[in-house]
Amino acid sequence: MESFNTEIFTEGTTCTIRIQGSISLKNAFALKELIIKKHGEGFTDIVLDFSGDAYLDSSGIGAIFNSQKYVTERNGSLKLKNISRDVMTILKIANLDKHLDIIH
Repeated sequence: MESFNTEIFTEGTTCTIRIQGSISLKNAFALKELIIKKHGEGFTDIVLDFSGDAYLDSSGIGAIFNSQKYVTERNGSLKLKNISRDVMTILKIANLDKHLDIIH
């Protein structure tokens, strides 16, 4: 089964979630739940760090969009960093890169 692993780093109100592995239909909801859980613990600024060679399919991208909506509606922020070239290409082709807060 495809899965992903995370490492969590916190500083003040910022929670960085370093992701390694594949986020797909089988586990995208788990990522969304983790983001919501960390926001509920008081971390208003969530950073998803994809430096761990992570891959997203459309379900993973959808989970991130839904999580971003949830967090921003509650006065927080969700940012992405270290996105692979392949995933960034997909986001740009679909014109989705303009709707996500991506740290370059």
